[in-house]
Amino acid sequence: MQRLIATAVLAGLVATPAVAQNYQYQPYNPDEGLYLGAGIGEATLDSDTFDQLDSWGLDTDDSDTAYKLFAGYQFNPNFALEASYLDFGEFKANATVTDGVNTATADIDLSFEGFGIALVGKLPIQNGFSLHAKVGMFAWDGEVSGTARYNGDVIYDGESGGDGTDPYYGLGAEYQINQVILRAEYERYELSDSGEDFEIDVASASLGYRF
Repeated sequence: MQRLIATAVLAGLVATPAVAQNYQYQPYNPDEGLYLGAGIGEATLDSDTFDQLDSWGLDTDDSDTAYKLFAGYQFNPNFALEASYLDFGEFKANATVTDGVNTATADIDLSFEGFGIALVGKLPIQNGFSLHAKVGMFAWDGEVSGTARYNGDVIYDGESGGDGTDPYYGLGAEYQINQVILRAEYERYELSDSGEDFEIDVASASLGYRF
C-alpha cells in the first residue's frame, strides 16, 4: 500500500510540470471560440398602420431605445453562428381632440421582442478590425394596446398580440482589443403579421468578450 501511494505521488509530481507545460502552449485563439456581448441602440419602425395614424393627425413616435444580448461561436476567421435576444422598445401614437367643451384622447402602444439565430460572414482587415454581414431568422412576439377616453372617462381599453418567425439581416464593423470586442451594427427585421408588414431598423453599439 505504501509503495502504491508513493508511486502515485511520484507520478503526480512528474506529470504536473508536463500538464502545466502543455497548457501553457495552448494560447488564446482570436479566430475561433465562444463570445458573448450586449448592446444598446435605436429601433425605428416603418408600418402602414403608423403611417395611417400619422395621416389622421395622431402624434406618432416610431422610434425607441433597443436592447440586445448575443452569444456566438466563431469557427474560423470568416464564419460564425450567432444567437441573440432583442427588445425593440415601444412605439407610440396618441391624439387629443376637443371642441372647447368635450375632450377625447386616444393612446396606442406597440412593442416587439424576440430571439434570433444568424449566420455571420466576417472579413478581417488588419490589427483587430473586421467587417461582417449576417442573415438569419427571428422568432418574435408583438403586443399592441390601446386606450380611449372621453372627458377623462375610459371608453375603450384593450390589447392584442401576435407572433411569427421572419428574416433579418445586418451589416457591421468590429474592433477587437485582446479579448474585448467593440461592435457597431445596422440590422433590419422584416416582420409580418395578418397581412401587414413591420420593418424595424436597428442601429446599435455593443460590447463583447471572446473566450
